Amino acid sequence: MKFSKTLLVLALLPLCLPVRAAAESPTPKTTLVLDASGSMWGQIDGKAKISIAQDVVGDLIRSLPEEMELGLTVYGHRRKGDCNDIENLIEPASGQRDAIVTSVNAISPKGKTPLSAAVLQAAKALRHTEEKASVILISDGEETCDLDPCVVGKELEKSGVDFTVHVVGFDIADDKTRRQLQCLAAETGGTYHSANNAASLGEALNAVATPGPEPEPKKADLSAPRKADAGEIISVSWQGPGKEGDFVALVPQGAGSGDLLASADLREGNPVPLKVAPELGRHELVYVDYASGQVLARAPLDIVEATARLILPDVVKAGGSVQVEWSGPNNPGDHIGIARSGAPLPEYTFFFETAEAPDGHLRLPSEPGSYEVRYIANTDPRTILSARAVTVEDVNLSLKAPPTAKVGETISVLWNGTTNPKDYIAFSRPGEPLPHIVTMAETGEGNPLSVPVPEDPGTYELRYYFAEGDRVVRKLTVTVE
Repeated sequence: MKFSKTLLVLALLPLCLPVRAAAESPTPKTTLVLDASGSMWGQIDGKAKISIAQDVVGDLIRSLPEEMELGLTVYGHRRKGDCNDIENLIEPASGQRDAIVTSVNAISPKGKTPLSAAVLQAAKALRHTEEKASVILISDGEETCDLDPCVVGKELEKSGVDFTVHVVGFDIADDKTRRQLQCLAAETGGTYHSANNAASLGEALNAVATPGPEPEPKKADLSAPRKADAGEIISVSWQGPGKEGDFVALVPQGAGSGDLLASADLREGNPVPLKVAPELGRHELVYVDYASGQVLARAPLDIVEATARLILPDVVKAGGSVQVEWSGPNNPGDHIGIARSGAPLPEYTFFFETAEAPDGHLRLPSEPGSYEVRYIANTDPRTILSARAVTVEDVNLSLKAPPTAKVGETISVLWNGTTNPKDYIAFSRPGEPLPHIVTMAETGEGNPLSVPVPEDPGTYELRYYFAEGDRVVRKLTVTVE
């Protein structure tokens, strides 16, 4: 039997992975690189993952041809917290299957997971810049050292003659970790597979040793706008396998499935909503197969700077409201607010969300001065797409009430000049700190407004308060008898 020159990087976990056979080398060299990091003490069905791996790898090695040149590399097996703990235990040679099995069975997991460094070291030993080579990485967790698996995949693809990394993720629930490993495989033209038990590990390792024909490539298609505003939510129509976990993502132009700027699970519908990232320039939408991490379809998308427009009067009255007309992305979380001129985000006084306020009425501050009405996009960080300078003028408010009132009764109070229903009119003691209130009524209850008279006789101030800031706009003296 003929094998391609192959490096098996094993995080000692179940896998299900076919590998293309190459016929050019009659005596191929194969190195098993075993993950012996501390996470290998985790259990599956009550049995440690390292024990599962030792059993399955041992059975596999004994089944391989005696003349096959095999070697063994291990990482994370000697020291805790050491990203350089990578050791070539047995150089590739024929006739040493028993020695490899003995070494594998002696492994006791201890350290970190420098899986990227292990792949790089293995590639160098295989002279990947001169000869065709492959790596099969099986990992149960994320890279715990300084390297980025996705970046390593790109570097190896650029420097290798014909270098491929196949990755098997075992019991990986974290999306970020899975996508990093998927990217490592995809960047080198390899495949990613998920595995979850001992049986699948045995099946996969046997598939590696006796590879079958390549499966038919999966097909997919995407349809979406060619251009979108930064932060906009677009609809992406898709065709493809539609398996559980498959997703649509936004990536930089030409990138793989590990460089995600945004993503959406296909279970959200067809078309699926996708929020465009704030990065400007040329990008791509991709259909990603969850199981392998492969990109099945691409569609171009140019991201341009989002714009907005605001229409409202230049001068408005304090304490009331103003109707604002606008145009803009209107994405969930976008809002229009008012703030002091030049105030930094997120400072503002009143606001409404554009998706929830079709009438566009904006409350106004009670203090006169120079302000800005802003369209603020719900990006990270938030972005002001448009700002309109406005002057808030004080109101010319009139207030009318009888000069005397009886204890325990109510009086009728008239006013004009503002219409905020949350403002209030109150009896207060002269000279006491604001917003001292004895009795009160909100202006939304009517005009004239019935205001309860205090229970104690004396001299009071009848005050008109703006709801925002408890600012007194007008006041009258009323004697309670």
